[in-house]
Amino acid sequence: MAGLSSSAHRAAPHLRSSLLAAPLQRVLRLQLSTETGRGFVDGAWWPYGHDLAVEVLDLVKQFPPRLGRLAWVVYSASDWGSNRRRGIQADDALVNIGSFPHNDPHMVMLRSVSPRVSRVVRLLVVPPEWEEQAAVYAMRTAASPSNTATGSAILDESLDLLLAGHLSYGDGSGVGSRMSADGPMR
Repeated sequence: MAGLSSSAHRAAPHLRSSLLAAPLQRVLRLQLSTETGRGFVDGAWWPYGHDLAVEVLDLVKQFPPRLGRLAWVVYSASDWGSNRRRGIQADDALVNIGSFPHNDPHMVMLRSVSPRVSRVVRLLVVPPEWEEQAAVYAMRTAASPSNTATGSAILDESLDLLLAGHLSYGDGSGVGSRMSADGPMR
């Protein structure tokens, strides 16, 4: 490494590994309905990958505080890589995780707790590899208070619309924000 002293050269590998080990704060791609319990899903989550531990930790750390602290995450095993964990340590709390006893594809069920209330939120899991147009459409549909479709039906419709060319970029619906995660929820 030209221009570095021998001590800086020796420290560089350590510096690089600590930079790689430090998690980056990613935008939480989450959209919640203003009302829960009306349909099959209460919103949608579009994780960045299939590593359950990484994605749940990101979800836990950025979950809207007004909804309480996540205590349980129940997931569809078919959506994620192999997972043997029963819990994930997030800051000062352990979040229990488990899979559905039957395959409920593209779903995750969250139980949050707060001093006043415990709530269950059912989310559609949008596949990480999806095109943004289809993912945003699926998230909006899942979070609509009038939605009564199943998660699979929402994903099928989103994919059909994308393949038919009926979804496009540039409609102001980008995922560069927390979407509707901070909106009111009853």
